[in-house]
Amino acid sequence: MHASIGDRIIVQTETLGKTPRQGTVEEVLAGYDAEHYRVRWDDGHESLLFPGPDTRVLKPAESTSGTVIPEQRQAPRPSAPTPDDPVRRIMGAPLITVDAHDSLRNAARTMAYADVGALVVLSDEVTPLGIVCERDIVRALASEGDPDEVWAADAIGADTVWADPSDSIADVARLMRDSGARHVPVHVQDAVVGMVSMRDVLDVMGRR
Repeated sequence: MHASIGDRIIVQTETLGKTPRQGTVEEVLAGYDAEHYRVRWDDGHESLLFPGPDTRVLKPAESTSGTVIPEQRQAPRPSAPTPDDPVRRIMGAPLITVDAHDSLRNAARTMAYADVGALVVLSDEVTPLGIVCERDIVRALASEGDPDEVWAADAIGADTVWADPSDSIADVARLMRDSGARHVPVHVQDAVVGMVSMRDVLDVMGRR
């Protein structure tokens, strides 16, 4: 897949009733074994996107006319990922985030709305501090924390571990096993570009 600056990006979702995420390519980047993009999403956020099989590109003329070029319709389906493939093939993107000073109630609502099990906590809307997952929220509430008074930053799990887009799926599986983490954020330098869940990894490892 190739996109240029100004092209429209559409990321499909398998969740029933959820609309696709849409945005515009602001910058084309290379490296990490694949071309990737800085995308400004229609909700106003920006993030790096490593395109997967659920990603489509529309040229400006196509996005206004509603047509799809035949080459895209006729393109062969990508092969199923294997344990030796880079984890960028299965990571969830675009990323769902929460501000460090958001309440746990807001974090829980964001998880429910986005249908995800973990959020990346950002400081100043840029710097990733770690992740907060369902288990972290339950622990905070079990300690009699007020969901409107406890910040997302206070609930970050101590077991946050990170992966690189070029790490193999098998390596991330071992990382999860050794750390006990159920969600692993994927980062490039100081930017988080996706999230991998235990279910994502098991879906691949179970096909061996």
